[in-house]
Order: sequence, then structure tokens, then C-alpha cells
Amino acid sequence: MQIMNTINSTNTVNKIHKSLYKPVLFVGCERLPFTLITMIGGIILMQYQNIYSIVIVLIFYIFSIASIRRINVNDPQFFMCLMRYVRYFKDYYSANEFYPGAVDNPRSFYA
Repeated sequence: MQIMNTINSTNTVNKIHKSLYKPVLFVGCERLPFTLITMIGGIILMQYQNIYSIVIVLIFYIFSIASIRRINVNDPQFFMCLMRYVRYFKDYYSANEFYPGAVDNPRSFYA
């Protein structure tokens, strides 16, 4: 068990266990990307049942899981943050020149 020590202003040491700040990963990946990868590979294997598709799906599994594990070493919540960014992108960064979140009400020259 790994423990991180923090020191606050009164010079007391608080022990923060690793289980409180490090998320649980499945095969070193977050659950959603790993599930999507296995579903895509499973669908391809069910559609094309031959040796070539098995080899292609295995290469796909190895490459994608290795790349996701490499991303999650540095930032274990990368895909969760990415999904949140994609979900709220239009609300905060709308396609107009005004203050973010303000509605663009164009006025006609003739009105």
C-alpha cells in the first residue's frame, strides 16, 4: 500500500492513501474505452469469421490497449475528462464572437 504524505500549515502530517486518489483501471485502461474496443472487435469477429479477421482483431486489440495504457499512465482519467469536454463544448464555446454562453442575435440591416 502506497501512502502519500502531505504537510499543512500547522506542520502536521496527513496520510492520504493511494486508493483515495487513484482510480481503478481495467487492464490498465478505463472501462469505457476498453468496452468499446472489445465490442468493436467482437462485432468484427462475428461478422467475418475467418483467420484473417482474427489476426486483424488481435493486432487491433494489442495496438489499442497498449496506446490506451500509455495514455492512462500519465493521466488515469483522460477519457473521462475528454468525454466531459466533448459533452459541454458547445455550451461554453459557442460559435459566435460574443461572450461564451451568450446567444447570438443577429440584427438585420433593414429591420
